[in-house]
Amino acid sequence: MTTIIDQSIKLIAFDQDDTALLPDGSASPEGICAIEAALNKGIIVSSVSGRNIDRSSETFRHVQKLLDRLYIIANNGSIILGPAEHGRRDLLFEQRIPSDTFQELLDYIEAREFNFVYSWLRVTDEGARDSVISNRHTASIDAINTQGGTQVAIDQNLIGQLRTQAYPSPPKMLILPGLAQREQVLEGLKAAFGDRLYLVKTNPDRIEIMHPEVNKKTGIEFITQRHGFSLDHVMAIGDGENDLPMLFGVGLGVIMGNAEEKVRGKGEAHGLVIAPPNHEHGFAWAVRRYALGERV
Repeated sequence: MTTIIDQSIKLIAFDQDDTALLPDGSASPEGICAIEAALNKGIIVSSVSGRNIDRSSETFRHVQKLLDRLYIIANNGSIILGPAEHGRRDLLFEQRIPSDTFQELLDYIEAREFNFVYSWLRVTDEGARDSVISNRHTASIDAINTQGGTQVAIDQNLIGQLRTQAYPSPPKMLILPGLAQREQVLEGLKAAFGDRLYLVKTNPDRIEIMHPEVNKKTGIEFITQRHGFSLDHVMAIGDGENDLPMLFGVGLGVIMGNAEEKVRGKGEAHGLVIAPPNHEHGFAWAVRRYALGERV
């Protein structure tokens, strides 16, 4: 990795949960001020989250003017929205799970009776919408509702609806096997689908499933190409396993001190900057020190 502290950072890409957000899921005033300072300096800023569109936006609704200036990369890179213009965001990019692979995935889920979440992406008169629907209510669904402040819809006939193509192939699926079974289920999915799907575990008990060419790095690269500069001019900040592609692929990768030990170890081995943990405002520290050049 090439550190670009002495060069111009043109894009800051940040994960939300456990990175830009505090442990209670809220955005800290320190982080918001750092984002605003970067935007005012002319730096492009993008949220890059596994959350869907609505949940990616929800944490910054109280600072709507700032939110409108951000790019939103949602569902781990499978959806990209531009900054808002006249209250509306354009859907710049979408990458859905291939239809034939998706039908095979439904077979796999149904045979094992997994709890899952489907991401329903569509474009309406008000802009892109990305609702989430599950096949049954579980403790894992309660955790998602609590974390995101949103409500996952329940449709017990969701598999049947998806088979009849009442809904299109999604940009992302979640399988919720529970923490105790997650590693085993992930290995089973990898054995069954290989490189036909992008599979990654996320906290606390989830497996994200997307198009094989999707990840946070490719989402960031779309923005850099749109603005005519390379990934060398990007600072990315994250804490999770699904953040590593972007952290390893940009000019300056920053991993949070609160990352799981195994993930933080991978970051250290790759030469990433280690920021203070999120409860010590490590996100704001990283932006101010490396993008704004402040002594913090």
